[in-house]
Amino acid sequence: MSEQTSKNEKATSKNEKALSRREQKKLDRALAGLSGKTHKASEEEKKKKRRTRIYIAAGAVVAVLVAGLLTWDSGLIQSHAPALTVGSKSYSSVEVGYYFNYTYNSIYSYASYYGLDTSVSLKDQEVYTGYTWYDYLLDSAEDSLTSISILVQEGEAAGYELSEDGEAEVEEAMEELAEEASENGVSEGYVLRAYYGRFMTKSIYRKLVRESVYASEYADYVTDSFEVTEDDLAEYYEENADTIDTYDYECYLIDATADSTTDDDGNTVDPTEEETAQALEDATNLASELEAAFASGDDDTVAALVEENSLSSYSSISSSYFSSYDFGEWLTDSSRTDGDTTTITVTSTTTDDDDEEVETVTGYYVLRLNSRIRDDYYGVNLYDIKLEAEEVEVESEDEDEDEDSDEETETTYDMDTALENITVYQDLWLSLGGDGEAFASIATTNSSSSSASNGGLTENVYKGKMADVIDEWLFGGDAPEAGSYAILEDTENNCYYLVYVDSYQDLYYWQTTAKSSIQSERYSDWYTEASENYEVSTTMFLSTLTVI
Repeated sequence: MSEQTSKNEKATSKNEKALSRREQKKLDRALAGLSGKTHKASEEEKKKKRRTRIYIAAGAVVAVLVAGLLTWDSGLIQSHAPALTVGSKSYSSVEVGYYFNYTYNSIYSYASYYGLDTSVSLKDQEVYTGYTWYDYLLDSAEDSLTSISILVQEGEAAGYELSEDGEAEVEEAMEELAEEASENGVSEGYVLRAYYGRFMTKSIYRKLVRESVYASEYADYVTDSFEVTEDDLAEYYEENADTIDTYDYECYLIDATADSTTDDDGNTVDPTEEETAQALEDATNLASELEAAFASGDDDTVAALVEENSLSSYSSISSSYFSSYDFGEWLTDSSRTDGDTTTITVTSTTTDDDDEEVETVTGYYVLRLNSRIRDDYYGVNLYDIKLEAEEVEVESEDEDEDEDSDEETETTYDMDTALENITVYQDLWLSLGGDGEAFASIATTNSSSSSASNGGLTENVYKGKMADVIDEWLFGGDAPEAGSYAILEDTENNCYYLVYVDSYQDLYYWQTTAKSSIQSERYSDWYTEASENYEVSTTMFLSTLTVI
C-alpha cells in the first residue's frame, strides 16, 4: 500500500467521523425546535416502537415456553433427561418411576394393612414423622435401580452375557404384556401407562426388564462362584448350629388378658381390675394343666385343651426366626433334651403417670421339645402336578329329614374323575419321554400347584416343605430313587398329586443350608466393595417422575 493511499484513507475516516458529528448536531437542533405537541408525538412513536420490540420479544419467549410445554407433554424430557446417575449410566425419571410404581403396585392390594390410603396423595401421608409414603417409594426406587445398575455394569465389565433362559424370560415378559393388552381390548402402551406412568413405552419397559433379569442372573453367577469347602461348612455349623438345626416341638400361646366390652351406646369399656385378675388366674391354671399334659405325654388331653380354648399354635416357627419369640432361647439352649417342657411368661411394658415402667403379664407360651436334629439327609429336586377334584352336589342321606321339606344337598368331591385325569397326565408324560422337560410341558398349564410357574419343579425339597402325602412318600421310609414317580391321593385337601423325583442334592440338607448362607455372606461383602466404586447422584428431573 502506497503512502498516498494511506493518507487518503485516514482523511476519509476523519471526514466520516466529522459528518457523523455534524449530522448528530443537526438532529439535536431539529429536536430542540419541535413544538411541544410534535415532540410528544415523536416520543409516543418511540414508545410504540419500543412496545413493538417488547411484544416481539415476549412472543418469542411464549413460543419457547409453548414449545417447551409441548416437549414436556410429549415426555421427551422425562424419558431422556438424566434423573439418576450410577457410575457411567444415567436413568430418566420414567425409568426411576418404573420402580416407584412397581413397588406401589405390589403393595396396593394391602394398602390398608400398611396404613396407606390410596385415595390420598402419597406426599400427604407419613410412614413415620417427617417421612412420607412418597419419600419411601422414591427411596426404594432409587435403591432398586442403583443395585441393578451396579450389577449390570459389573457384569458388562466382566464380559458376562445373559443366558438363553434369561433372554427367554425377557421375551416371556413381553408376551405377557401383549396377552394382557389383548385380553382387555387395549393397546400394550395403555397397559404400560396404567401400571408405570403416562410416559412408559415398550422400548423402555423392555430395557428395564432385561436389565433386571441380567442383574439377577449375574448376582446368582457371582454368588455361585464362591467355592465352599467341607472345612468351611463344618466351621459354619459350629458357629450357627442353633439356626441350622431342625426342631420338632409343640408350642401354644395362652392369652392372659381380659376382653373389653361395649356399653349400650357402643362405647368401649375397659375390663375392671377384678376381670383382669380373673383372666390372669384362668390363664395361669390353663398353662399349668397344658404343661402337665405335655410332660405326661397325654396328647389327647393336649389336643382337647387346645381346641376347647382356641389356643394359637406356634409349633411351626422356623429356627431362623426364633430370636423374635420369647421361647426361642429356651429351645436353642444346648442343655435341652428330648421331651423337655416349660411355660414361658409373656409380658408387656408400659409407662404410668409417674413415668415409671410397669410390666404386665399378657400370656404364656407352653411348649414341649420333641427332638432337635441336624438334617443329615439329601434334599430332593422334585416335579409335581396337583389336580384338585371338582365339587359336586349330592342329595343328603339324612334319614330324619322330613319327607315334605325341600330336598337337601351336600357338597362332596369327585375324586374318581380326578384320579382318571391325573392318570391321563401320567400316561401322557411317559409317552413324551418321562423326564423333567416332558413333565414341565404338562405341569405349566395343568397343575394348580405353586410350582406350576416353574414347570412343576421344586429344588432342594426338605422335610415338611411339601404336602403331607408328598412328605411321607419322600421321607417316611426308604427314600425313592431318582427317576421314581407316583400318583398320591390327598383326601384331606381333595386332590391328587403326580410326583417325579428328578434328582437329589449332592450335599446333606444342613450342608446346602450352610453353603447357601456362606455364599450369601460372601456375595454381600463382594457387592459392598463393588458399590464403593460407583458414584450415585440425582438431578432436579428426579421430581418429574409420574405417579400412577
